[in-house]
Amino acid sequence: MKLFGRKKKKEKELDEAFAKVTKELKDIDAWDDPKKLEHYILDSCEQIIGTTKEIKAEKKEYRIVTKYLDDIQIIDNLPEERANEVRNAAANIIETDKARVAYLESSKKITDEQFVMMEQEQDDIPSVISRMQDNEKYQAKVKREMNELEGNKSYLEMEINESKRSQKRFSILAILIAVAFASFLILSFVIESFVKVDVGLFRIILFAITAIAAGVLFVFMTNMVSDQRRDTKRLNNTISLLNVVRMKYVNVTKAVDYVSEKYDVENSYQLLYVWEQYVEAVREKEKYERNNDDLEYFTGRLMRLLKQAGLYDCKIWLTQTSALVNRDELIEIRHKLVERRSKIRDRMEENTKAVKSERDEIDNLMREHHYYVPEIMEIIDSVDKICGLNKYKTA
Repeated sequence: MKLFGRKKKKEKELDEAFAKVTKELKDIDAWDDPKKLEHYILDSCEQIIGTTKEIKAEKKEYRIVTKYLDDIQIIDNLPEERANEVRNAAANIIETDKARVAYLESSKKITDEQFVMMEQEQDDIPSVISRMQDNEKYQAKVKREMNELEGNKSYLEMEINESKRSQKRFSILAILIAVAFASFLILSFVIESFVKVDVGLFRIILFAITAIAAGVLFVFMTNMVSDQRRDTKRLNNTISLLNVVRMKYVNVTKAVDYVSEKYDVENSYQLLYVWEQYVEAVREKEKYERNNDDLEYFTGRLMRLLKQAGLYDCKIWLTQTSALVNRDELIEIRHKLVERRSKIRDRMEENTKAVKSERDEIDNLMREHHYYVPEIMEIIDSVDKICGLNKYKTA
């Protein structure tokens, strides 16, 4: 029976990233560009399709786990005579298998749990490895994009803050010039009144200097305001794009972590290594088993007994013969399967909510921005049909 990975990675950081993205998306109205809105909708459609595929795979796995639990129930309810026959056949397999295990352990490079998992899912592992490699490459690419956007965001924020400080300094300078102009003007009138000196030329020079200073200040202030508006617009666009990239990163990271946890590996390279070692071990095992008449005999007997009992998967019990002899191990396997089925169900519910949320977000964006381009609507309708999204829509 399938032994599942025990490592459970915390997703607190990913959930916080989702919350941050959602908040910033609500705070920023940066969807005025139809192309940007179109790209976001198409990207959301791709995410919906990918998540729907995950849901289908999880439903398949859920059904299989349920059938394994049914098999355990059948074994538990076997008549005493038939149960004894099954236990005896399993015990003989264990005894004759000791030599084979000793032979395999001489070069074994993976754990028993990894071997069992590879054996149970050997038809799917190559595609799982390929998909995980693609997800890791995409994750690295999105991470680079996210870091670049974070750097650009920080730079623009510093530019805007510096512009505000400069505007404040120029405002103070303008006030000082105005005060100086008024002071000198009043002084000229005082001198003219009491000293009877012609200060007309002085006033002309004063007005000229003040006008030049005011003009220079006006040009600088105008340029700074223009630059600040431009940088603010660029900052909003950068934050909007950063939000989309963050969502991509969170989604692909969840997919990578799910596979890593399931197969108890750190990355696709380790999973590939485990798979290659499993293939080699199977090759050696098959070679050895061909020369083991006793093992073949008792294996055949056990298979016949289990088939007669009506089990869904008889072959898998060849790797769990001790559970057929030891009831405590059978109970432990049942417990692990129940836990695994619960995790799969939670994952299906989470993905279903994600699909519905993504689809609702598309509808909300299109409704808010009155974006009903026929070509895009046709693509969305196709996605709905492919993913069966009609069942997620509310009246």
